[in-house]
Amino acid sequence: MSAEVMSFTVYAHPYPGWSDGHGPWNGGGPGWWLVFPILFWVLVLSGIGYLIYRRSPKQSARGAAERTLAERYARGEIGEDELKQRRAVLRGKS
Repeated sequence: MSAEVMSFTVYAHPYPGWSDGHGPWNGGGPGWWLVFPILFWVLVLSGIGYLIYRRSPKQSARGAAERTLAERYARGEIGEDELKQRRAVLRGKS
């Protein structure tokens, strides 16, 4: 066998088994595996955004104010209606 024939054979079938339709793309494109890395990063970045939001000063102040209201309600200083009304004001609901 000459050197020319051998190089052609290696070039024509560099990966045995792919010539019969079992290649990485298989004629259908990348498939569903492309969705999972994108979904992973969307979830990771959403989680980081949520943690930043929860640690914001506004959220911390609102949580402290709601705890104070709950303590006052538990001690009997305010009634249930006043608790609900003040909690709604804190949450931006009138």
